Amino acid sequence: MKPVLGVLGGLGPLASADFLFSIYDYNLAEVEQHSPSVILYSDPTFPDRSEMFRTGHDRELLELTESALDKLCGMGVAKIVMACITLHHLVPQLRPDLRRKIISLPEILISRISETKQRQLLIASNGTRSTRIFENHPGWDTAAAYSVWPDEVDQRLIHERIYREIKANARVESFVLFLEDLCAKYEVTSIAAGCTEIHRITRHLLASGGNHRKFTVIDPLQIIAQHYRKFVDEQVQYSRVAV
Repeated sequence: MKPVLGVLGGLGPLASADFLFSIYDYNLAEVEQHSPSVILYSDPTFPDRSEMFRTGHDRELLELTESALDKLCGMGVAKIVMACITLHHLVPQLRPDLRRKIISLPEILISRISETKQRQLLIASNGTRSTRIFENHPGWDTAAAYSVWPDEVDQRLIHERIYREIKANARVESFVLFLEDLCAKYEVTSIAAGCTEIHRITRHLLASGGNHRKFTVIDPLQIIAQHYRKFVDEQVQYSRVAV
């Protein structure tokens, strides 16, 4: 039987739904039955990760995360994508059997930044910034040389607008223009999607037919969708996938 990918979604629901669309955009087989098998567990009632970490409710969030991952494992998934980068702060604390199934979005992003050797503006939530998910990763030292963090004021605006515009399914075009202004300010031509909500921007740019080419995007969800079979194959470690 072909391996099944599990997606812990609903974090928010639109981004994980868009990820499912992207998987089939790239991998829909001529014979429908040969297309990828994906189980999306979408639970928008999952507590806000930035707020939970800010208020010290790590243990409660860990228990909820392991419970959700157990549900996916119970349905026979081979690998799991947690469609929230902030939630990856808990990965080192997961039970080993669950941790082995996780496809690490931070690792994919850090690896691609290091490979491109091009300056990237990192767009992330406040929770990802405060927990230093990227900086604590073993591969960060190489990627750090090409990574640009927004200043405190811009970081606050990024977080607010992700919630107000992207998560709320409003003004996606406005957020694209906002990113263009940020790229000009920080003198970069590419952004690194340190928040899974940016996958909605990636899809918007692809659907726009080239109307927005002022910046490119390194998006770990897009990379997984494009190289789906390499990531989901149980015999392949994602850290060794050439993308």
